[in-house]
Amino acid sequence: MAPLLPVVVYTTLAALWHASSVAGEPQPWGIHVLWSDAGLRQSAPLERASPLTTQRRLDATAKTIQDLESRVGPYSPELTPTLVNAAREAEEYGSAEAALGLYRWALHSTRINNGLSSAEQLPLLERILELLREQGDPVEVGRQMDYFYRLLGRGAEPWTEQRLDASMRWLSVQGELLASVPWPGSEADVLFVVKHGNDMAGAVCDSVQWQDPWCKAISLEILKLYYLIDFRVDPLVVDNFGVSQDRYASPYQQNRDQSPGEYRLRNIESTLGSSARGLIDRALQLFPDDPTLLHAKADWLMFSGRQSQALQIYGELQREGAYDFSEAAPLPQIPTLGRDHRFSREWQSFSLSADVSTRGNLRNIVLSEVELPDGALLGFARRQLRAMRFRPALTDSGEAIEASVAWNIKVLR
Repeated sequence: MAPLLPVVVYTTLAALWHASSVAGEPQPWGIHVLWSDAGLRQSAPLERASPLTTQRRLDATAKTIQDLESRVGPYSPELTPTLVNAAREAEEYGSAEAALGLYRWALHSTRINNGLSSAEQLPLLERILELLREQGDPVEVGRQMDYFYRLLGRGAEPWTEQRLDASMRWLSVQGELLASVPWPGSEADVLFVVKHGNDMAGAVCDSVQWQDPWCKAISLEILKLYYLIDFRVDPLVVDNFGVSQDRYASPYQQNRDQSPGEYRLRNIESTLGSSARGLIDRALQLFPDDPTLLHAKADWLMFSGRQSQALQIYGELQREGAYDFSEAAPLPQIPTLGRDHRFSREWQSFSLSADVSTRGNLRNIVLSEVELPDGALLGFARRQLRAMRFRPALTDSGEAIEASVAWNIKVLR
């Protein structure tokens, strides 16, 4: 199998492939603009002990581990709880490297004592991934998740709840990383994620034993990838003679400068509309009245410009009481695209007020910075917001109306 994302370097290739905000417009919510968690981060900061006190405590903990290790051995199950507690202590003291080392030791011990596919390793892996996120290291996050996924069989049959849950977690992390890094030079990795996810979705949806609830769950994860492809990959425009041309001027004729991976991604992009609808409709054949799947279908239709079809589904869902669409919202709401601001070059929180038109466009945008107002991303934020589509507010009868919105957002670049 191909190596997994993200082995990506931020290079000038990003500019050559048009992977900026102009690519694949409209852009989905969750790439450069997402909900701000500023309100969740306003708790009082923890009081830190002095560096000398911290080091003394860590040294004392290390001595405790050494004494226990000498008595029970380095991989005794008796040692694991002590390692976990020590890792948590190191986190509290702000010593990320020490915490990572201890969690990795505890993880290795758990795999030795409980097996390579044991559920006990999951909480330890999550703490490792969170520390790597704090360090802004998407490459290592991808490697850790990939290694874990290999241990659980990479989604291969025979399936178990744990294996399918691991597939979902892997796809979710891959989607997050694909949203966070440029793609040029890693087309093969992107293609592998898309193909593997599609193969998994097809097999699970065909399995009477496992299609509920996994067909729906995995299909929505694949739909995230389709939104990302629509944004990241420029479409080809075919002229009257059937010759493919870039939307943008190129010194190369007939796109001979394209890599095979880019060519394949552009082929996928050219059929995204039918592929996405087919993906959702396959799940809807199994669960025809599922409101989440219907909402996801309406979001894709609205996002891709099929407003009348989307409003019909939205209206039916609202009349049935499944959702309240009286307030406008960004697209997509289902599935939600996620991106970690800690992987970004820069980010800033804003307070946004605007009007969403009946066509799903943002008007009368007013932005104000939250925390450290320096205006560095103000123009960038406006451009991203204007490139997005939104679901308009609906009346009780399902009619689209113009409505005002007021959100706290985070803008990432």
